[in-house]
Amino acid sequence: MEQYNYEEFLRDLSMGREIHFFYKDEEYYIGSGTGQFMFWRFYDSASEIIGEDIEDLLIKVKLDEKEIKEVWDLIEINSIF
Repeated sequence: MEQYNYEEFLRDLSMGREIHFFYKDEEYYIGSGTGQFMFWRFYDSASEIIGEDIEDLLIKVKLDEKEIKEVWDLIEINSIF
């Protein structure tokens, strides 16, 4: 199976899909399932970030002070809804 790439990730987010992924043994959520563009680390309500749209959200989200696209090779997709 071909590896899920960053462009597919962007396409899925723009379609309103929700994505759960792992980064350094922590699980994260990103998507617009509630009608808002949101990101959070599971079991950490203080980590919630809301964006005006997907582009705004991706600018705000930082993992180890880097954008998702910069650490993409370290991310493991868990599920896509």
